[in-house]
Amino acid sequence: MPGVILLALAAAAAQPAETPRGFMERLYANYRQSDYSPFTHPGQVFAPRLLAAINQDSKLAEGEVGYLDGDPVCQCQDTSGMHPAVTGVRAAGHGIAIVRVSIGWDGGKPTPAQFSLTRTARGWRIADVSSADEPSLLRALEASNRKARAEKH
Repeated sequence: MPGVILLALAAAAAQPAETPRGFMERLYANYRQSDYSPFTHPGQVFAPRLLAAINQDSKLAEGEVGYLDGDPVCQCQDTSGMHPAVTGVRAAGHGIAIVRVSIGWDGGKPTPAQFSLTRTARGWRIADVSSADEPSLLRALEASNRKARAEKH
């Protein structure tokens, strides 16, 4: 029996790691569930620094809407009619990838977004999001958090 367990563990270890494209496609597939939110299990979606900025934004907002007033993965507040597509992936250094996504909507023009991913011990996670309206979600959140902390003191 121990040999079977070792064989199963070896087979699991031999499985190829998820690619950045695979991570984003799996993430968007979750939106097929109408109640999906990346904030339900944010550690499975966001890298530690971005997650810390998101959590601090929420805490500083004290129950009100903070800087982040929507879902940065879908670039929306309502996902009905969303049709995302990964349009490109490039490596940007060891353990870093840039993923371009086109987020289409029923009857609307698709909008591009770019995700910087970092490989963590638990797999790929979103380290930053950029769009035409916001070059860096992480920098914008951190700046907003600094300003909110300064206003509280």
